[in-house]
Amino acid sequence: MNARLYQELEHLSAAEKRALGEALIVSADSEASASLVTEAQRAELRSRLAHHRAHPEAPGVGFSQLKAKLLGDSRRA
Repeated sequence: MNARLYQELEHLSAAEKRALGEALIVSADSEASASLVTEAQRAELRSRLAHHRAHPEAPGVGFSQLKAKLLGDSRRA
């Protein structure tokens, strides 16, 4: 961490440090969850959900098949 930034952070009050810590955790959680699913995977999931809502009686695809497709693993699909 930048030494100057660290020194500035040391001068924050306990409440400010707590608020900053909570904001950083929320930010980190948001970044971590955002990277779990790509935009292409999101589009595929939306498409499948729309199809299911339009045709609820149609047989679906098993989770392992869907996961393999979304991860690009053609060996398991």
